[in-house]
Amino acid sequence: MNLLDLTSNELAEFNKDNTFVIVPLGSVEQHGPHLPLGTKCFLAETIAFEAAKKLKPENIDYVIAPVVPFMPCNTSAGFNGCFFTSARTFSDMIYDIGCSFYDQGFRRLFFVNMSISPEAIKAVQTAVDDLNKLNNYIVADPMPLWTFSKNDKLESILKKAGIEASNEIHGDIKETSALLHLDKQLLRSDLANKLPPCIINKTWEVLKGHFSYKEMGSELGYLGSPAKATPEIGRFYIENAAQGLYSSMMFLHQGNTLPELPLQIRMLLKMVDIDEM
Repeated sequence: MNLLDLTSNELAEFNKDNTFVIVPLGSVEQHGPHLPLGTKCFLAETIAFEAAKKLKPENIDYVIAPVVPFMPCNTSAGFNGCFFTSARTFSDMIYDIGCSFYDQGFRRLFFVNMSISPEAIKAVQTAVDDLNKLNNYIVADPMPLWTFSKNDKLESILKKAGIEASNEIHGDIKETSALLHLDKQLLRSDLANKLPPCIINKTWEVLKGHFSYKEMGSELGYLGSPAKATPEIGRFYIENAAQGLYSSMMFLHQGNTLPELPLQIRMLLKMVDIDEM
């Protein structure tokens, strides 16, 4: 159920121990000249609802909160169209949101975070760690693990389109395809179809101390091959992400612990101080 559609009496009737609260998070951020500022918000909300549909056979109720926008987005520094809070402010805000659901009796909460900006991931991780200190509260941010883990199915789909998955980073074929699938009017197709690939070696760029897309060599705010986007790739991307979210939520609900993020991502996050971002 959409939280905003419920009355207070209807919300009170939920079995709080058997209800997943799903909170999409999103940046208001440039995604190149061809995608809207709300791209991450649209993706997080869509993936949340698609994952929630899979809960019905499990006899688990769900409540989906409205998207929490204005995530930190330092990776887009230097480009027009980025509106954000500091990492600490955002972390404190979603911690408070998590506490409010806890105070209402809910015991399972999952953030949906599609950002790859280190300070955004660290901000959410910090809030999650603190919320998990509350008694009998399971809180997680599963999507960074999905984003940064090897994904053979997605890599195979992109390979058939002549695309190396590791080159697709931001405003890329995945995000462009996803919005093309969701609503083609969200995509500025006349621009997207003319954009040349912007390919960088992200590992090398990070080693050089380049953390923003502009520093990495993006002139127009995207990294990847948006011109090759198709609705079919977008449909698969969203379904694959939704399956990843659903599987993670069920895995945690059953008392398990998610694997750690890849080592290089964990090392990068250790360098991030959210009070300085």
